[in-house]
Amino acid sequence: MKSVLLVGAGNLGRRHLQSLKACQLPIRIFVVEPYEEARSLAESAYQATESNAPEKEIGFYSDLGQIDQQIDIAVVSTPASGRLEILRDVLALGAKDVVLEKVAFNSVAAIDEASALVEQYQARAWVNCPRRLNPFYQQLRRALEDDPIESFEVEGGNFGMACNAIHFLDLCAFLSRQSSYQITLAGVREVVPSKRSNYIEFFGEVAGSFESGPAFKIACHESGHGVSFTIKLVTQSAQYLIDEVNGTVEIIDAKGDRQQQGFRQPYQSELTGPLIDEIIQQQRCGLTNFTESMSLHRPFIDAAYRLYAEKYEENSLKMVPIT
Repeated sequence: MKSVLLVGAGNLGRRHLQSLKACQLPIRIFVVEPYEEARSLAESAYQATESNAPEKEIGFYSDLGQIDQQIDIAVVSTPASGRLEILRDVLALGAKDVVLEKVAFNSVAAIDEASALVEQYQARAWVNCPRRLNPFYQQLRRALEDDPIESFEVEGGNFGMACNAIHFLDLCAFLSRQSSYQITLAGVREVVPSKRSNYIEFFGEVAGSFESGPAFKIACHESGHGVSFTIKLVTQSAQYLIDEVNGTVEIIDAKGDRQQQGFRQPYQSELTGPLIDEIIQQQRCGLTNFTESMSLHRPFIDAAYRLYAEKYEENSLKMVPIT
């Protein structure tokens, strides 16, 4: 029986935990969450989740130091600040497979040290950018193999560009089969405190291009109308207008003919269980592998820190406070 460790059982961690209940393979679950209220909410959510999967052994703990046995798989759902230390701890507990939330790390130095740790422990690791698991995006990737993307744009309001830009960079990389890019944050007009204490948010425009195309732009504006964004892909033969919030995809061909279809991005509470089953059975999964994700993180985190230092304040760790 494999041992699965979940570190962090806040809002997103609870979704991971609910989905772990749906694992079809027998697993033993260890949940580490330092805050008693979050731990209690997570336990209640787990017990309330209905599942036809085999019953799991599960334990809740307040500190990683209370885990006194070897772990096989770790899901790290904590803020980016401090995640490097947690990665070091879970690898020392024996975890050979690790899933990290994004942004994985918020400094270039942490990216370098984490990369060295993963190599030292010969672990497999992935970063949770789950659009890669969506059947629509998988199908679109296959379609674009013979019709490459010329431009990739995301535009909307209040979608949290600082912490979510990596999701869109990852999606562009996935669809275009590229991983090396250049980026500028010169179009970011505002660096402001986030709704989450001690973090910041960006408003404005991020732009750049992948080494062999496409060009990309991510624009986020402050709005009084809630979260909205549209992803626009342009190829030689078509345009794709993807509205994840409203669940629609419009495809416009070269003749101007339009077709529309429904779209759904699965919830995290639907994804983690099948993901862990796949890791156990095949020692792989469909998320972004660690090496590729770090190559996508590095240019963005480097540029984001320089922007933060210029418009806000410097710090000795060269860490940009996003999560």
